[in-house]
Amino acid sequence: MRDYLWASPVGRIRTIEKGLLTRSDLAKVLDAGNLEGALMALRDSFYGPYVSKLEHADMFEVALEEAVKAVHDKVMRLAPEPLIIAAYRARYDFHNLKVLLKAEMLQVPAEEGGFSRLGNLTPEELMEALKPVRQGQAPVAPLELEPDSIGESAYKVTCELAAVYARVLAQAEIGQLSSFEVDGLIDKSYYTWAASVYRKSGYDALEEIIRSEIDIINLKMAVRANLLGISSSDFGGILIPGGNVDAARLAEGYIRGYRGVADVYKHARLEHLANRGVSQAQKGQPLTGWERECDNAMVKLVRQARKISLGPEPVFGYMFGREVEVRNLRIILSGKQSLIPEHEISERLRESYA
Repeated sequence: MRDYLWASPVGRIRTIEKGLLTRSDLAKVLDAGNLEGALMALRDSFYGPYVSKLEHADMFEVALEEAVKAVHDKVMRLAPEPLIIAAYRARYDFHNLKVLLKAEMLQVPAEEGGFSRLGNLTPEELMEALKPVRQGQAPVAPLELEPDSIGESAYKVTCELAAVYARVLAQAEIGQLSSFEVDGLIDKSYYTWAASVYRKSGYDALEEIIRSEIDIINLKMAVRANLLGISSSDFGGILIPGGNVDAARLAEGYIRGYRGVADVYKHARLEHLANRGVSQAQKGQPLTGWERECDNAMVKLVRQARKISLGPEPVFGYMFGREVEVRNLRIILSGKQSLIPEHEISERLRESYA
């Protein structure tokens, strides 16, 4: 752990994060009469350079993705330990691995629109890096790798992706894997690896963030899986280990239905959230609002990172905060595009990080 190295980046982030959109800023975008007006309301914000060059308002997704990518790239350049940031960003690389693997298994071309451009590797770089793996070889290493460089971090992510790719291919040879199983294998691989990066770095707050994220993901899956009637064996196969709530206990609780799930979270941080989710599911009520509560719980947790004066946590928090912000903008802009009433759009918004 070298938290003193983060002093300068944290100072920069303290200034940059003042540009995060407040609830009042989002309200101005929401109050706009139509999609064009909503984009106009963003002209004087961080998003101005991205929305101003759109050829058509309906292409707002392009502007939002470019804005997030710019944030990721900037944070990576600021980070004295880029792997810390690369581990978070790698969730998009692992998503792209899902898209690629499922296309290969179906023997169809991967759908271009299914890829994300927010990872450490472009989809094209990922496909190129995985070519040697099919011949049982390791990804080609760059000629020079400076310690604690962006290049070294990207290569470490590449090696992890290659290892997961090889494991999934090996399992597919033994028996056919469903898309559901591929998703589960890759999700577990990502969170296990990212948690190990934070654990080895010694940044306890980051490790706690990812452990809590695992708890929330597993809780949402448990409630949804019960609702859909997914078998206990299938559910146990998709659970992600490494959270504060033991995955094996949750698998056992799941066998007893909703009440068993709620009992597993008793006395845990998410106890009240688990009880509300179970109650709404049992009553047949929509879970959309509850899932928003789950997302808000994650925002509140990461927001605590801003209180840490030295270390990667405030930098990590800023990147996370921009992503939450973009998610809210996507909800608003998509709602405007689909002519959804403002009050309905407002009900879907997540809590702001700012």
